[in-house]
Amino acid sequence: MTYEETLEYIHSLYWRGKKSGLEKTRELLELCGHPERYLRCVHIAGTNGKGSTAAMLASVCQCSGLKVGLYTSPYIVRYNERVQVNGQEIPDEKLSELTEYLAELVEQMEVPPSEFEFGTVLAFLYFKEQNCNLVILETGLGGTFDSTNVIENPLLCIITALGLDHTAQLGSSLTEIAEAKAGIIKPGAPVVFYGDCREGEEVIGRRCAECEVSFVTPSFSEIVSESFGTVVQCQQFSYKKWKHVLLALPGLYQQRNAALVLEATEQLESLGISIPEQAVRDGLQKVHWQARLEVLRNRPLLLADGSHNPQGMQATLESLRLYFPDRKLQFIFGAMADKELDTMAAMFLPMAKKVYLTAPAMPRAKKAEELLTLCRQKCAGEKQPELFLCPKVEDALQMAEKEAEEEVIIVIGSLYLVGEVKKRLSHQ
Repeated sequence: MTYEETLEYIHSLYWRGKKSGLEKTRELLELCGHPERYLRCVHIAGTNGKGSTAAMLASVCQCSGLKVGLYTSPYIVRYNERVQVNGQEIPDEKLSELTEYLAELVEQMEVPPSEFEFGTVLAFLYFKEQNCNLVILETGLGGTFDSTNVIENPLLCIITALGLDHTAQLGSSLTEIAEAKAGIIKPGAPVVFYGDCREGEEVIGRRCAECEVSFVTPSFSEIVSESFGTVVQCQQFSYKKWKHVLLALPGLYQQRNAALVLEATEQLESLGISIPEQAVRDGLQKVHWQARLEVLRNRPLLLADGSHNPQGMQATLESLRLYFPDRKLQFIFGAMADKELDTMAAMFLPMAKKVYLTAPAMPRAKKAEELLTLCRQKCAGEKQPELFLCPKVEDALQMAEKEAEEEVIIVIGSLYLVGEVKKRLSHQ
């Protein structure tokens, strides 16, 4: 297969055989010799912060001398981003080779796997082939029926911040969502939970008791924010015994995610994995993660943030207020139709000087015209932002970048939107 044929095949699986459960993933793993059984995995579920937490922990463990596999979703620009070893994406040739191998096995299945199920098995194969010492494994959706949950003996489980997202699949209450996420918890694997959610603590505490494992939560009151800096500088904080830690990721909320990672390193140490203090410091100072207040350009300052639910939006806007106090900003906004658009629009519109309404090239995307109508309804009052209809993402980007150099532009509302913007910029 060529690389283009590889991606065409992988994406063709998206609409075929969609069904909740782990049966198809297990069947394909059986056909290829159960590579997941040779791997030590840290399993991460949650609503917000999964990717950032996974990236930070992978960076720390890599700086500890481990060979670390990282599996995340969705990708922003290229599919290969989802499967990395020590920060390096799976090469095109290897992706094609493993896809061709697995495609032959899929032919033996009565019902083919979904795209995500196929990708999960492919990642396990690659990590085994690369002799990874540790794999940081992020769920795609939920936990109980997520295809990553085929791992039988995780080393450690992490559950990040909980919120209302994917309610059609996971349930409409925090209790139901916590139950779905808690499905990754298994006997023998201690749990680190973000906390800050009464319903979540009850559900996860009960699940941990059933599995006879311990769980810890960070003490966010012990975070001391020492230097918030700018979006292009490291921020500095202290947490418990870790003093004056430099964190490369911008955003005040990342200090909380980092505290979660610091607690996870303590658990890994107790499990016999050596993580020196200097490795912790180096890993957090060097970490890179896309689409979380990511600086795409400096003049004008163009930021990208994939916040796509109210909890994520609130965290992002809190940081924007700190970085740009008393300043109106420009937003490029596009989102999927199944998100809480009314709530998200009401949150960022008061901070906006201008808003460019657009739509990513996705079947699930809300039409730009409908977003414009929604935002007009939310803009009651004297100091209304200017609203611009930009059906195509490239139109929104071009209009926004025509502004003066001192303006600040934030791409927000969807990871798919961020991906399209980054592709456009790479072709300019």
